[in-house]
Amino acid sequence: MSDLVVECPVRLTESNRDELRLLYADLRDHYERRDARNGTRTTLHFVWSGVLDPELFGATFADQRHVFAASRPVLNSAREPDVLQETNRWLSAQPQQNGAPLRT
Repeated sequence: MSDLVVECPVRLTESNRDELRLLYADLRDHYERRDARNGTRTTLHFVWSGVLDPELFGATFADQRHVFAASRPVLNSAREPDVLQETNRWLSAQPQQNGAPLRT
């Protein structure tokens, strides 16, 4: 089985989270069928551009985990790596018991 990486340039805004969820599901279904047919395993690499608001990114990251589950490897990076590193640190914080945002 050969491994492939597909780069997916994306931009996150307050208004496109629903569209991104649909994109994630479409990509999952497409590459699941293609990988089964071709004997490959495709990693999806989302390359984010623009300002990454930590709360919005946290929400879309949760959407990715829900949609892709263990179906395939998923990578996230940003055109400006420092932005994603900060977001990853934020996502690794312990959740609050009352469901409050992790950032104040």
